[in-house]
Amino acid sequence: MKKQDILSAAEQAKAHYRHLHAHPELSGEEIETARYIKRVLAELDLPVHDYSNGGFHDDIKGTKRGPVVALRADMDALPLKEDTGLSFASENDGVMHACGHDMHMASLLGTAIYFSEHRDFPGTVRLIFQPNEEKDGGAEVMVNEGVMDGVSHCMGLHVSPYLDVGTFGLLPGFMYAGVEDFKITLTGKGGHAANPELCTDPIVCGGHVIVALQSIVARHVSPFTPAVVTIGAARGGNKHNIIPDEMILEGTIRSDNLANRDKLRGLVTDISAATAKAHGCSCTVEIIKGYVPLINDEEATEIVAQALRAACGEDAVITLPTPTMGAEDFAYYLQKAPGTFINLGVKNPGDERNAIHTAQFFPDEAALNYGILAEVASALAFMEK
Repeated sequence: MKKQDILSAAEQAKAHYRHLHAHPELSGEEIETARYIKRVLAELDLPVHDYSNGGFHDDIKGTKRGPVVALRADMDALPLKEDTGLSFASENDGVMHACGHDMHMASLLGTAIYFSEHRDFPGTVRLIFQPNEEKDGGAEVMVNEGVMDGVSHCMGLHVSPYLDVGTFGLLPGFMYAGVEDFKITLTGKGGHAANPELCTDPIVCGGHVIVALQSIVARHVSPFTPAVVTIGAARGGNKHNIIPDEMILEGTIRSDNLANRDKLRGLVTDISAATAKAHGCSCTVEIIKGYVPLINDEEATEIVAQALRAACGEDAVITLPTPTMGAEDFAYYLQKAPGTFINLGVKNPGDERNAIHTAQFFPDEAALNYGILAEVASALAFMEK
């Protein structure tokens, strides 16, 4: 791997990054994004394999036989009005690449450029372009349709505005939480607020349910176990002097493994029902499926760490201090093959960037070089393994 060739690929990828940033599309609507990427791949003489959800992959075969290594980029943007002042800011009003997926795609296109020009490697590089990460999860669909068939190792990355450009954040084992959302519907009997004795008040019931659910993590889960139960929305009633018939609570469950997820789900359901019954209300709990926990393979993570240290120096690789209770559907690829998901530093030293998922987010373009380097170095290291 020659760094000068990586820089050359990054310079070409920069134009793709700016185009993709200027033309974001929401989850499940990445039609023009996919068309643009396929056009770039066609120019490199790389045919693609399509999936039912609009995702696709291409394989770049080396001159020698060897394993298949998968690299992934997500394609969707967020419903935000951009406020960066960039000359190539979003042209789609109310839609913005505020999570760095444009950087992910451009890095993978740079990796495609590099490997299409340097095929003296033992194996196949599978480049996966995935839709719908932010909403319903495009990874599971593609995995179920065979995108990981025959893959020996996989690697993905995500921008981090908290790490300097030229650094990489790695974490073996548990990295991102498994998540499920829930909707609790509490039904009572409405009436005039002046006559509460004639009603069954779902608002009061809902207040007790909210408080009761906070005991789950505090009293049913070890303090050494990552777990979250959060109520993010509470809706009931529309006038100060009317007791409504119904109140709705919506929230999220997050955990470090599937067993704990199932435990939290059961407790949310049981506690909600018991509390509702105690207040004379009926209760239904709807569980909305989310992502499984993301667990990095320890050996694969170390292989990538060693490759990045060799390419960029010992200080370039940072062991992240903690996992995050956010969610990431790269987890589904890791269920099929050992691999790792890394954080790509996109912050310039001394330059305070805004967080992802904000209207001001803008990664430093110099990080493209390191995104491509990380993908190329990881793929080659896995093949050598």
